Amino acid sequence: MDAQIIKPSGVAVKGHQGRTRRAAGGCGRLHTGRKQKIKLKGDVVMSKWTRLLAVLLCVCLLFTSCAPVGNEKKEYSQEVQNLEKLCKVWGYTKYTHPVFLTGEKDWDTELIALIPQVRQAENSEATNQILNEWLLSLGEIEYETDTPAAQWSSAKEEDKVVIADTSWIFDKKYLGEELSANMEPLTKPLPDINRFNAPIDFARGYYTGYNQPTMLVNEKLYEDMDYSDENYRLLGLFRVWNVMEYYNPYLDILDEDWEELLPDFIVRMLQDTDRHSYDLTIAALTAKLQDAHVIYNERSEFIQKEFGEYIVNDIEFVSAEGEVVIVQTFDESCPLQAGDIVRKLDGVDIKDVIQHCTEYYSVPMDGKICNALRYPLFRSHDTTLEVTVLRDGEEKTIDVPAGEFPSSFIPRYGASYQEGEKKPYEIIEGNIGVINPDFMNLQSGAIHGNDAKWIEAMNALRDTDGLIVDYRQYPANSWRCLPPYLFEEPEVGLLGVSISEAVPGTFVKEPVYNFFNKPRAVYPYEKEVVVLIDEHSQSAPEYAAMLVRNAENVTLMGENTLGSDGHCLLVPIPGGNMVLYTAYGIYTPEGGQTQRIGIPPDIEVKKTIEGIKERRDEVKEAAVEYIQEQK
Repeated sequence: MDAQIIKPSGVAVKGHQGRTRRAAGGCGRLHTGRKQKIKLKGDVVMSKWTRLLAVLLCVCLLFTSCAPVGNEKKEYSQEVQNLEKLCKVWGYTKYTHPVFLTGEKDWDTELIALIPQVRQAENSEATNQILNEWLLSLGEIEYETDTPAAQWSSAKEEDKVVIADTSWIFDKKYLGEELSANMEPLTKPLPDINRFNAPIDFARGYYTGYNQPTMLVNEKLYEDMDYSDENYRLLGLFRVWNVMEYYNPYLDILDEDWEELLPDFIVRMLQDTDRHSYDLTIAALTAKLQDAHVIYNERSEFIQKEFGEYIVNDIEFVSAEGEVVIVQTFDESCPLQAGDIVRKLDGVDIKDVIQHCTEYYSVPMDGKICNALRYPLFRSHDTTLEVTVLRDGEEKTIDVPAGEFPSSFIPRYGASYQEGEKKPYEIIEGNIGVINPDFMNLQSGAIHGNDAKWIEAMNALRDTDGLIVDYRQYPANSWRCLPPYLFEEPEVGLLGVSISEAVPGTFVKEPVYNFFNKPRAVYPYEKEVVVLIDEHSQSAPEYAAMLVRNAENVTLMGENTLGSDGHCLLVPIPGGNMVLYTAYGIYTPEGGQTQRIGIPPDIEVKKTIEGIKERRDEVKEAAVEYIQEQK
């Protein structure tokens, strides 16, 4: 495999604003459209309209000749252009050069030393010279072995997917002849070497003090960071940008081009002066990822300063009929009621509050806010939050108690609309079984098809006349427990896209089976199964829906899922915080996109404000009715 693997010559699969997903081994051309054939009635008509169009065209040209082009790129200072190039060159070198992969040199130290030199460069040529001299100072590009990483070398060419656009490395006009030529050897697939001291270590799982997996265990937190130091603020920005550029499988489906965001955020970071402004800039950048998994340390001081130290933690809210609606309260002292339509928070229109939140919190799709904005939305700088609601056609302003943000805050993701204690499983009227996966309290190491609690539930529900599985919950981490009862043999339920160890910015597709047992060690459940989904169905519940939806007796019912699916990683951020994001992509068995799209129901049943007010679970009611009709 040569450097061509990352040149922009692959087959376009899906892309946005110039960035395309490409199969690593292919080549092709993206067609932009098809000429439309128009049948003219006669030469006279043609002549008449031609003359008219010509006149209109001249008029348009007259008025637009001096107008700015809508797609014209922004102009940036030489300093910002220099720093943008530094970020890209340092970032790619960081993930590919042997002195960094072996830990021989500290990549952060190298960057901090480079920043002042690059900022002062008078022009692009001077920047290229500084960067080329730095690259040469790192030493020869020699590895312990030439054998490509096993994951890459064993993968089929059609399973290799290119996300990052690294064509700039081969652009001699951009980098200059020497720098481009000296960087090109870094684009070859990396060998299978010991990465214990590398920026990305694929062998290790958890970052000290955080119960989340990460491969960036060697990134320093700099908890005593001086926020007035521009160099360290830029280090934070460059680290986040490059991690996402090369290790995020979903950059090609964002509304804004990730590469074009970089200079804007360099400008912003140079203007920051303290911890709060720095944190807001990092949060604003990660919000552009449009991924509900993304969290920039929700317990950090910046969120409290920006949105309030106090939070109303005793409510569940949903989106219904285009409104933010209170579903239920979990404390009798809370004056809000089911069916209250939220109009203002502390006197600010709810739409404006949401807009402010989405500047710093990542939302995959417009309107789907229940999971994504669970942390910042109902917060206050006082012990009471003034909530204006529409109740029974009358607008009321209510003082709602708010408490300190608890250390063990667990937001209500899709909690039951019914009053009373939720059960892991039960049999309801009509001999219909109901399973609430989130209440199984499964541990991450016991989520596979033979889990004892699921076996207990399915044995108890064996003779029911139908089954409702409620995946309107998160995390509901039991996605491989149900399929063995629905499929005789394991089937490919979805495609996973894992980070490539060999070529930064590339990923490898791999099939994910709906269960492990061969053959299944449980009985077949052959009655009708209705799986409930909505925007609370995020990640694991989306997995679950995908793995069972092709079973003959399964119907997905409710509303579209959230569209944030995949395994997460933590990125340590200078200043002591962490960014959580989706690093492992999830696609349909056919390779179709699910991120920011979600899983659609087979039968759509939407919540209504009236139903919420009456404390009815309309989706569940529809599921019961559907099962009874199938008997």
